[in-house]
Amino acid sequence: MSEIRIDGLVEGGVFLQVLKTLLLELVEFRPDQFQMILRGCPVVEKLELVYVEWVPWDETVSSESLKSLKIKYQSWFRSFSFDTPNLVSLDYSEYVAGDYLVVNLDNLVVAKINLLVTKDQIKRARVPDNDFLEDGVVLRFCNAKKLMSGLRNVKKLFLSPTTLEFSAFSGPVFNNLTFLAILSHVDLGWQAMPVLLKNCPHLETLVLWGLLHCVTDKCGDACDCIAWEDKGHSLISCPVKNLHIKGFRGTTRELKMIQHFLYSFPCLKEMEIHAEENGPTTFELPGMYDHVVELMVLYNELSSCDV
Repeated sequence: MSEIRIDGLVEGGVFLQVLKTLLLELVEFRPDQFQMILRGCPVVEKLELVYVEWVPWDETVSSESLKSLKIKYQSWFRSFSFDTPNLVSLDYSEYVAGDYLVVNLDNLVVAKINLLVTKDQIKRARVPDNDFLEDGVVLRFCNAKKLMSGLRNVKKLFLSPTTLEFSAFSGPVFNNLTFLAILSHVDLGWQAMPVLLKNCPHLETLVLWGLLHCVTDKCGDACDCIAWEDKGHSLISCPVKNLHIKGFRGTTRELKMIQHFLYSFPCLKEMEIHAEENGPTTFELPGMYDHVVELMVLYNELSSCDV
């Protein structure tokens, strides 16, 4: 047997000596049962955990053989650990755990991280007030630095808007990262973008799913939202060669940001702009489509980048 799916409450032992793929969905684990499952699958390479319940709320994924791990759930862990030294691919969508005690991901190549947080948590984390440490919001975000630091060897990294929003609390250097994809949201900030780009010294391809974001007092170092003399400073040192912009709506703010990127990225060779297909755009307004096309032609003429 190379693949098995388990649903419901797990009882008793499981011994699957040749199993390579394991999907656990809507499963409830009592203490030590999850580790018992993993020990009974000594050669498992692919593991998916979808809406899995653990009691108590402290858990570790520990496996020498595991190469691909997907976790999708909405829970509140006191602690969550990754002891997976041979893991190559991680897809992690989960509320931020209280702590990440073990993060053994040294051979990770691809990571998709969607750390879920509430609007109230984001609001509290933006305010530099030690009183918020009492409810653990800032502390929880700071502890997520351990998880982000564990991703330091990845080559391809995908970040959700909420992950980017509080990544300002963490700043590992991604020496192997050549591909970075970031999903933006109009209500979430880019204040972590300057530090993130500075910590990607070998970045070649940057994908931005949307340019519109919440303007804060710290995002201006990567965009032109705030007018100051050294805006865009973090872009000047970024070696990115290929920039892909997804979900372009044709707004004036987006056009200014595109111009800002062309001016600030010194190594940029190619910029691909993909129009939004499923939401509102300005292209339906009289003359707007022609205006955007004219600007793209002008960008090509005035820069060495192929737009």
